[in-house]
Amino acid sequence: MQVKRFNQKNTAKFIYKIRDQLPGYRIDLVCDNAPWHNGKHVRKALSKTRIHEHRLPPYSPQMNASEYFIRWAKEILSYNFCWKDVDSLKYSFRGFVASQSRKAKEVIQRCKPKMFGFNIV
Repeated sequence: MQVKRFNQKNTAKFIYKIRDQLPGYRIDLVCDNAPWHNGKHVRKALSKTRIHEHRLPPYSPQMNASEYFIRWAKEILSYNFCWKDVDSLKYSFRGFVASQSRKAKEVIQRCKPKMFGFNIV
């Protein structure tokens, strides 16, 4: 799902879409404290879909696996490289994301949160 702007309504649509795609599964959704992850639309979608929400503590990017994935994508796509236009960058990013499905172990290893005092397997 691609949106032009993150907001509560688009987050709610995403939650409904996840439930539609995985009807028989328990779904645990980890959210940070971004404004578009909060609010009545999101709470309503979570309660209607029975998706289990887990909130990260405020100001804890080291616990957010997406931060590691974004850093990895930047290393591959933009370190010492200048893109001709935004469309070329988008195309390459989509290719990067698609290629990760063949590297599940590496994705898990690179994106595992680095938290001291926790033993994450």
